[in-house]
Amino acid sequence: MSYAHQVRSTLGRNRPLILVIAIAFFSIMIISGVVTYVVLLESPGLVTGLQAWLESAGGYIAIPPPYTTGLYSVIFLNNIGHFWNPVRIWVWIPFIGAFDLGYELLLNAILIGAVASFISITKGPLYMIAGLAPHGVIEIPAFILEFAGLARWHVTTTRALYEKLSGQPSDRPLLFEGIRDTIVLSLLSVALFASAAAVETFVTPHLLGR
Repeated sequence: MSYAHQVRSTLGRNRPLILVIAIAFFSIMIISGVVTYVVLLESPGLVTGLQAWLESAGGYIAIPPPYTTGLYSVIFLNNIGHFWNPVRIWVWIPFIGAFDLGYELLLNAILIGAVASFISITKGPLYMIAGLAPHGVIEIPAFILEFAGLARWHVTTTRALYEKLSGQPSDRPLLFEGIRDTIVLSLLSVALFASAAAVETFVTPHLLGR
């Protein structure tokens, strides 16, 4: 079976899972964006305070400049932290990691919606679109595929553990299919994260006039 055929069959087999995660992600993101926008419009002082805090925090956070491999590495490695960072890799642990998966999906969706609204209010909607849309159209699908891969892993391992603990015979073909799907979805997300990081590093700053 070719890799392209494997990808197509994996996406087709996991379409309901991907769709559910996408709907949840976009729903939370939109709600977060609308709530944040309304709150910031009604609280100009809060906007000023957040701007001052971000400016002061920028002095303590060493972020590499645009158009550098350093910035690319920071963005890319942060986005794929579930695959290498010991602090975040425990999301793969059966049962426990499933709760963290839900939390991270919620957190990421809320942050993206809130940041989009904050930038729209402080910099204008065109600046927000130029700053977020070019890499966002790649990065958000990457997040969805990453969460789908993690969810597939938890479904697969939970089923296998239940079969083991209940004394039932293990469905090995189904187990291996779940593992393969997890690997394919994860690799797709990493590839998209790599592309999104390149756009955010080398294209977005140009669009913002940096």
